[in-house]
Amino acid sequence: MPADKNDEKFEFIPADKLCAEWRKDPEFAKRADARYALLQRRSRAEDARIARRKKWKAVGAKLRGVWANLTRGIGDGVL
Repeated sequence: MPADKNDEKFEFIPADKLCAEWRKDPEFAKRADARYALLQRRSRAEDARIARRKKWKAVGAKLRGVWANLTRGIGDGVL
């Protein structure tokens, strides 16, 4: 569809003006702040999960090293 026909049917509002109007609405600001807080909590929780996995992976590697030193050739490849 040619651009001139679209322009006749619709009034286009720039996104920055539309967003500025939304931000003036206190209900929108309240919901946006709550959503942002939720996203921050989820991000921090994911960061904590990643840190725990890294920690336990390092602990597992140390235990495998200790086990290898204790067994020295007995049951190679068990862990």
